[in-house]
Amino acid sequence: MQRTTLIILFTLISTMLMAQTHLYRGNSSYSSDILYTWDGKSLYRGNSSYSSDILYTFDGKHVYRGRSSYSSDILYSFDGPLPLPVLLMTIQ
Repeated sequence: MQRTTLIILFTLISTMLMAQTHLYRGNSSYSSDILYTWDGKSLYRGNSSYSSDILYTFDGKHVYRGRSSYSSDILYSFDGPLPLPVLLMTIQ
């Protein structure tokens, strides 16, 4: 019983970690209105998950321009968790 519960819990957590979050234009949920896609590490342009469409990368402490992780491309530094709305405000 405990083993089954742990397997289910692990599966649910893995699925949540791999899930993508989309930001839509206006009051829409149509895929054609997706402005950005967030995978927990990178913010992509539109409904994309291609590395060439990465606008920003977050490593837990810094927001980088594009898919870079070079210190010269750091746009912002954080000392706590970064919620998606804060990351989205950085693109304005």
